[in-house]
Amino acid sequence: MEIIFEKRYCKELKYIGRYETEGLLSYNIQREWALQREKIKYNVEIMTVMNRKSIIITMSTSVLLSKVHELLCKILRYESLFDGRFFKMQKYEIDNLDITAEMRKSMLSYYEGEKAYTKFSQPMNDTIYKRGFCAWERFNKKLLSMNQMFYYIGFGNGMTTDLRLALFAEIFEPLSEHLEYLQKVQINCSQQSRQRNARCPKCDFEFKIPTPNRPSLRDKIESVIRAYGLRIFDGDDVLKILKKTVNTRNKMLHVKIKKDILTGGQCGFYIRKYVELYRIAILSELKLWNSDMENDLMNAIERYNSEFSKLRIKQKV
Repeated sequence: MEIIFEKRYCKELKYIGRYETEGLLSYNIQREWALQREKIKYNVEIMTVMNRKSIIITMSTSVLLSKVHELLCKILRYESLFDGRFFKMQKYEIDNLDITAEMRKSMLSYYEGEKAYTKFSQPMNDTIYKRGFCAWERFNKKLLSMNQMFYYIGFGNGMTTDLRLALFAEIFEPLSEHLEYLQKVQINCSQQSRQRNARCPKCDFEFKIPTPNRPSLRDKIESVIRAYGLRIFDGDDVLKILKKTVNTRNKMLHVKIKKDILTGGQCGFYIRKYVELYRIAILSELKLWNSDMENDLMNAIERYNSEFSKLRIKQKV
């Protein structure tokens, strides 16, 4: 594998992926766009038809496989923001040479994950799509660790639902802080200021000094929900869900066992809503979120709430 990445050059890369499902997906998208990097032009053709996605990258000159593979992976992750899923690799070719078996070892686990979320309408305009991709590259570079956690936990296999929810909750701490820095959310502290005793060194007078608390994880998740997810959690008891989410996270990550936690089924139910919330926040940050996507989401959430109504923590009327 090291020999392929370090020594192999190519002028064309072709990736074919398939999402395995009983039915057929309603896809019929074809787009062509180009990027200029280090005086090399990359022509990108993406075709998604039903359950199959093909990506062809053609370069103006031979390029190290490691570089073009990195671009391919970025495109796959960017596409998943719209698709809500990954299309598992079926074939990987460079210059008409099939290297699928070798490259399968280098693909991270979430590229073959079976998790699926709402399919959002992609921008029909290739220029808007490309502008969003370049913005996503900048976002990913700045918050790489957080973004990788999103893909591993949101799409990867092999974790129990309570552990997935506990780890996914952690993502909202750096996300909320980033969005607050951009003045997109406001993180309010739900706990009142503490007071500590102090004494004047000159007159020995005793007095109290207020010490403000820092916003908790619950406060940070809530700030993102208030800004981007009120419709996702419409009819849900958000404060109760947040309390149970944090308690579940504490139980899983800090061995602080509390009774008021989410059940396994509820963890599975709300992890989806948290994943959708993250996608909305990022697509909004990339200036791609629109009314079509909003309609896609609300139709999906309405069906989801109806199908798993017993797992919802509803707001009392």
